[in-house]
Amino acid sequence: MIARFHCYGSLGLALLLSGSLGAAVHAAAPELIHTPGYESPVHADPDDLLMIAGNGFDPTDQVVYLALDQVSAVRDRPAVVPRHNDALSGTVPIVQRGSPTYAITVRLPQSMQKGRAYRLWVVTRSNEWSVPLTLNDPRPQWVSPSVVYSTLDFAQLGRRLRVIGHNLTGDSSSPLQIRLSGPGTYLLESLAPQGAAALHGSVAEALLPARLTPGTYWVSVRRPGLAWADLPDQRLTVRPDPKELPSFSPADPRYGGCRPDTDADDSACFARVLAAAAQAGGGTVLVPPGAWNLSTAGLTGPAATDGLIVGLHVRLQGSGAAASRIVRHGLPGARRPDALFTLLGDNSVAAIGFADAVTFESPQQSRPVLQLGRSVESSPPDPATGSVSDIIITDNSFHHVGRAITDDAGHPLERLYLMRNDFGAYSESINLPGAPTRLAEPFAIDDAIVRFNRIVPGSYLDLTAHQGVIASGMGAAHHVDFSSNLVDGASAQGLQRPTDPKGFRAGLFWNLTSNVELLLIAENRILCSGDKDGDGEAIAFDDSANTRAFLGTVPVSAAGSNWVKVQGVPAAQQFGRDVPLKSYYRDHWLTILAGPGLGQTRRIIDYSIDPASSTVTFQVAPAWDIVPVPEVARIVVARQFWQVQVIGNDIEHRSPPCQKSNLTAPKGGVIVIWGPSADVTVADNRQRDTDGILFASVYQFATAAFPHDGNATFLQTALEIRGNLIEGEYDSSTDCSQSGIWSSFGATPNPGSPPPVVGFGIAISHNTVVHADARDGGGIDMPPSPVPGPPPGRWAFIENLLVFHNQLSDLSGAPPRAKCFTAQRGRIGIHLGGTYNVRDSVLYRNRCERVDIPLADEGQHTTRLCPAPAQRSATRGTDCECP
Repeated sequence: MIARFHCYGSLGLALLLSGSLGAAVHAAAPELIHTPGYESPVHADPDDLLMIAGNGFDPTDQVVYLALDQVSAVRDRPAVVPRHNDALSGTVPIVQRGSPTYAITVRLPQSMQKGRAYRLWVVTRSNEWSVPLTLNDPRPQWVSPSVVYSTLDFAQLGRRLRVIGHNLTGDSSSPLQIRLSGPGTYLLESLAPQGAAALHGSVAEALLPARLTPGTYWVSVRRPGLAWADLPDQRLTVRPDPKELPSFSPADPRYGGCRPDTDADDSACFARVLAAAAQAGGGTVLVPPGAWNLSTAGLTGPAATDGLIVGLHVRLQGSGAAASRIVRHGLPGARRPDALFTLLGDNSVAAIGFADAVTFESPQQSRPVLQLGRSVESSPPDPATGSVSDIIITDNSFHHVGRAITDDAGHPLERLYLMRNDFGAYSESINLPGAPTRLAEPFAIDDAIVRFNRIVPGSYLDLTAHQGVIASGMGAAHHVDFSSNLVDGASAQGLQRPTDPKGFRAGLFWNLTSNVELLLIAENRILCSGDKDGDGEAIAFDDSANTRAFLGTVPVSAAGSNWVKVQGVPAAQQFGRDVPLKSYYRDHWLTILAGPGLGQTRRIIDYSIDPASSTVTFQVAPAWDIVPVPEVARIVVARQFWQVQVIGNDIEHRSPPCQKSNLTAPKGGVIVIWGPSADVTVADNRQRDTDGILFASVYQFATAAFPHDGNATFLQTALEIRGNLIEGEYDSSTDCSQSGIWSSFGATPNPGSPPPVVGFGIAISHNTVVHADARDGGGIDMPPSPVPGPPPGRWAFIENLLVFHNQLSDLSGAPPRAKCFTAQRGRIGIHLGGTYNVRDSVLYRNRCERVDIPLADEGQHTTRLCPAPAQRSATRGTDCECP
C-alpha cells in the first residue's frame, strides 16, 4: 500500500496551493476534457471533491473559479489569480495529482455557494490559462414529449412539458425559465420542484400555453443571472390538432353485428371493422362494454403470426379496462410470435382489459397481445418514417396474458407512449429487446415515455435456466422517460395458480442491441425483484447483444481533431451473419483507454476502410478535447450506456413484503451496470435488503488459448454514484450475498493484450450504507475478480477514484460464512483491493460508525485527506480514512 496523507487545515491548504517552488516552469496551459456532456465535470457542492481530467498538468498549476453570473464579454475570466476566496471568485486547492498526470483532483472551498454556476480554469505559473470548465450550469438535454398538439392534451399528459438534463433546479422565488422559439416565442416558468428527480436537478416541468402555433421549436432554459442554454440536438414539434376520426364498431351489422358477453367468436367482426377503419384512412374502433371473445386460430397468411392488423391511423378505444374486455381463446400453437393485434403506426389502444383464456407452461407459448410492427423482417414498417411510430397505449389492463407488448422483428420504434396501464404477463409485460441479428437497420426506441404503469409478476419460472418473469426489457433508448411506475413483485394478481411463486427474476432491464442514451429512470418503486430466481436485478444495464468492431483494444496509428486511424479492419460478421461493413459501425462509440485524453468517448459518425493498408479511419463527433496520441492511445469500438440517469427509485426487498425465495442465490434488488458506460448518474435511490449498487470494470480478450473469455471491455468513465441509501442486504450471514457499493474489476490472463484502464473518474459520494457489504467485506468495495489479468497482475484497472462524504455504519461482528468466495477478513468500511490495481484514489470525510475495519487499502498512491490536528476532535475519530 502506498498512500498520501494530507491535512485540510489552513496551513495544509496554503502548502497545496503554493505548489513546488523548485519545479520547472512550463509555458503551455494544460489541456482539459471540457465539452459539456462528454466526461467533463457536471456539478459539485462546496467541500466536494472534483476530478479535472486532461493532460500537461504541472505541480505549480493553480485552479481558479469565477461565478458564471459574473462572466461577460468584457470579463470572461479574472485578470489575475485571485488572492482571496469568496462566493464570486477565488482559487481551488489541488489535493491530488495522478501518475501519469491525466487528471488532478481538487476540493471546492467552503466559500463557493451551493448550487451556483461557476467557471473553472487551470492556470500555469507563467499565467497561461486553460480552456474553461463549467460547473453547476443548467444543461438541458432533451424534452419529453417531443411532440405536442396545438391545443389538445397529447397522450393525456396534462399539457405538461418535461425538460431532462442536469442542474435544472429552480424554486418558487427563482423558477427555471423555459423558452420555446419557433413560429412563435413562448416563455414558461418551471413548476415548483417535486420528487427526487426534480430536486436533483434532472427534470424541470412546465405547463404549456393553452394554444401553441404549430411548427418546430428550439427549446432553451435559463436560471436567473445566466444566459440561455439550448437543447443541443432535439426540437419540439407542435402539431395541428388532429381531425376527428370516424367511428366504427364490431357491433355494427355492416361488420357482422357481434355482441359481447356471448359464447360466440367475435374475431371475424373485429377483422372486418379493423379493415374498414384502415380502408377509410383511419378511424376509431370502439370496443363497447362487455366481454369479447377473440382467436387467431383461423387466420392464414401473414395474419397467422401477426393476428388482427391495426392499420395506420387506427385507434382501439374501450370504455374502461374493467368494462371493455377482450379475452383470447385457442390453444397456443408453434407459430411465432402469434400476436393477437399488430400495430402498424399512428395507433392508440386505450381503456381495454385484455386476458388470455389459456394457462401457459413455457415462454415459447407466451404469445403477445400487442405487437409493434409486422413479425416478418422483410415487411417494412411505416414507409413514411422507416419505423413504427406514434403508438399510444394507455389505461389498459393486461392480466393473465403471455406477453403484453412486444416487437419480435426488432423494428425501430419512435414515439412510444405507455401510460397508466396495469400489466401482469406470464413472462414479460414490456418485451422490446430488439433483434440482434437484424443487422441492416439498427434497432431504436426513440422519444418514448413509460410512466404511471403498474407491473405485477406472472408465473414463468425455470430453475434450470435460472430464469423467470421480467417486468420490462428494452434493447435501446434515446430520449426515454421511464418514471413513476410500480413494479410490484409482492402481488399475486398476475399468477396463473395461487401456488405459483411471487416475485420477479428482474425488474427493469436494458441491453445493448443498440445504444442506450439519454435515458431517465426516475421515481419507480420496485418490490421483490429477486423472489423468482436468477440475478434478481431491480434495474439492470446489460452488455448482451452488444457488438464490437475489434477483438480487444487496438492502438491508434494517427489522429486529428475529430478522427483517428487504427490498424485493422472492423469485424465483418456479428452473430454469425455478414454486416453491411461500410455503415454498420456508425453510431457505435469510440473510447480512449490509454494515454492523454484517457476516458474520452465519442460517437462514430462515419468511417472509411482502406483494404490496401488494412486500416480504418473513424470520424467522430464532437471533436476531441484532447487529440489521442498515436502509438500511445488504445481504443475500443462498441455500443454503450451514455447519459443515463437513475434517480430517486425506491427498491424494496425486505421480508415482508418480499419472501426472499430466490433459489439461485441470495440475490435481489441490485442496480447493476454490466456493460460499458459513460456519464451515467445513479443518485438518491433507496434500497432495502438488496444487493446494492454494482458496476463491472472488466477486460475480456478471447484467443485460441482462452476461447471462452469472450470479447468485452467494460470501461466506466465519469460515473457518479451519489446520495443513495443502501440499508441492509439480502442475507448478511453468508458471503454469497453482496451489497453496498462495489465494482468487481479484472481481466482475463491473456499476455498478448495487457489490460487497459477500465474505470476512470468514478465518484462515490454522499451515500449512506448501513449493515451492507460486498464480496470482500466493504460497504464501499473495489474487490479484484478471481482472475486479475496476466502476470505480474499489477495492472492499473481503476484510476482516479473519488470517495467522499459517505456515511457507513453497522459493519461489525463476525465475518459471513465462507461459502461462495474467499473468506472475508472482516467487516470493512472502505476496501480498495487488488495488487496496486486501484490507483490515485482520493478519500475524504467518509464517516465510519460501528465499523470493525474502517479502511483496507491495497491501492497505489491513495490520497487520504485528514483533518488538521486542531480539528480532529470534531470528527471524534470517525473518518474512515484517517488513523
